[in-house]
Amino acid sequence: MNEDINIELDNPKTESNKQEQKEKQKHNQDNKANNEDIIVNESFDDEDEDLFEKIEKKQFESQELLNLKLDSEEISHENEIERLISYDEIKEKLKYNLPHQPEGALKILRDLNGTALLSDEVGLGKTITTGIIIKECIQRGFVKNILILTPPSLVNQWKEELKEKFNLDFNVVENENQWEQKNLNKAIASLDRVKIFDKKKSEFRHKKAHEIPWDLLIVDEAHKLKARSTVRWRFVNKLQKKRFLGLTATPFQNDLIELYNLLHLLKKGHLGTLREFKKKFLKKGNKRHPLNQKELKGKLEEVMVRRTRKLAGIEYKKRVPKIIPVELSDEEYQLYQDMSELLKEQYFSADGSSIDGSLVVYSILPKITSSSKSAIETLSKIANNPKYHHTTREISENIVERYKSIGIDSKMKKLVELVKNIKETQKNPKMLIFTKHPTTLRYIVENFKQFNFNIVEFTGDLNRQEKSERIEQFRRGADVMICTDTGAEGLNFQFCNNIINYDLPWNPMSVEQRIGRLDRIGQERDINVYSFATKDTMEEYVVDLIINKMCCVGLVIGELPIILFNLGLDGNTDKGNNKIEEKLMNSFLNSRNNLNIFSKEVNEISGIIQKEIENYKEEEDFNKKVLDNE
Repeated sequence: MNEDINIELDNPKTESNKQEQKEKQKHNQDNKANNEDIIVNESFDDEDEDLFEKIEKKQFESQELLNLKLDSEEISHENEIERLISYDEIKEKLKYNLPHQPEGALKILRDLNGTALLSDEVGLGKTITTGIIIKECIQRGFVKNILILTPPSLVNQWKEELKEKFNLDFNVVENENQWEQKNLNKAIASLDRVKIFDKKKSEFRHKKAHEIPWDLLIVDEAHKLKARSTVRWRFVNKLQKKRFLGLTATPFQNDLIELYNLLHLLKKGHLGTLREFKKKFLKKGNKRHPLNQKELKGKLEEVMVRRTRKLAGIEYKKRVPKIIPVELSDEEYQLYQDMSELLKEQYFSADGSSIDGSLVVYSILPKITSSSKSAIETLSKIANNPKYHHTTREISENIVERYKSIGIDSKMKKLVELVKNIKETQKNPKMLIFTKHPTTLRYIVENFKQFNFNIVEFTGDLNRQEKSERIEQFRRGADVMICTDTGAEGLNFQFCNNIINYDLPWNPMSVEQRIGRLDRIGQERDINVYSFATKDTMEEYVVDLIINKMCCVGLVIGELPIILFNLGLDGNTDKGNNKIEEKLMNSFLNSRNNLNIFSKEVNEISGIIQKEIENYKEEEDFNKKVLDNE
């Protein structure tokens, strides 16, 4: 039963109201044959045809089920929400007052009783709208147990946003035993982590989540629930939920059956049986050709809230890619070649056995290509560690000594030139420099001391107060913030429009998240994305792929993850590595330092992604046709 009772506790009934309610209930019971609006919104088995037939024939196993449904409907109608009682407190912590966010929250609570598909276009701040809904429900006493399921990369961002903007503390669930914690009434978990199904035991590893009665379930990127055959869909279907809020800008991709599957999870029976849906809304059963579009849109509006950027008055600025080529000196280039050779041909354990290549490129390659300082530090550890073969250690030591004797760092020289140029040519210039490694961050700071740059360091080990203070330093006076990826996670810097990738992760989603720190609502200028690429190396091709072909191709923040999901390239492999990053790393190993082979494989990956971007644009048009009548 769907216990969606929307009441205000401070609204006592008079005796006449009670009597009127009893009379209405008796009238409804006497005329139950005429009642056509009984919707059951709970988790059932995969096949629900029999249930729908019972609804149509007014056959229920229990008279009490019908009575309770009628009672809840009467109480709900008498006590409608007319305003958000928590919004005055919330808006003080929101940087931008965007009317579509509280308006969407109010509509979902007032008109849709908290169960809805929030399908605003990408970039309209669905997380904020959701936070408003959560805060309002808690303040009114509607909910106690809340579960948020998100992609792995967004778990911490959700937690931070809810704490910072809504003063809500959520616990992150990572292992199955945590579901038994006392007071686990506000939980966030990665759907990819908790959906794991144990085939031997024929049960979900996180089955305890299904034993908790959730007052409000929220699923971010709900388009990942488009197929009923997936483990994701089945896991969510088994959760006990009174209210279910799904978030996605793309409820389907050229396939209306996907839309049916998603809404079937949200509100069973709303679109009838699958057979009925096909007959009524698909032209000759074709899942790509809608029938009776006006009626379908009406049915969707009963469970969906969707606003476009145009109607909301939100405009995102352009991302302007600027690749900064770094031409190494002959000596630097030879060192680069020798390091590559070391990792691929001479990287052995003390007993002479070779070390797994994938471990090498993931743990070592990013560090030695980040900066000369990081290379020296990493190779020095190898040279002094007896677990490595003496040949590996000797080569590493030789490279370190040669690095120390070089009088110039071409990459650092380019960075200084770039920062000076931005300072001289831009009005109110702010620069956010990203590096993956703290060693490189410190190296940049050391080199910048001799110049008249006002610098702020920003790392992941800062506490909340220190982060706030340094952000204010950057906002009010500093020219440059030098930052690690973990340091800036979940933070927004709309007042800055220059991002400099001193080193570039081979994971496009990490790069997307970097750019996303600046590319937010409130950004008033086009964003310059500067990325260093060492000429005549593997890095040159990877930077071109990730920056020019993926992250700066006219997409709005949040669209790249959808495209990668459609390709099956989002998330991680069984080894825990990002899928595209692993493809690139394997290509690096397989090419054996042959740039022609490597570039060919990178171009193949690029072609696949570009084709999917074209498909996505077509799917976006189809979504607008069905959902927005455009």
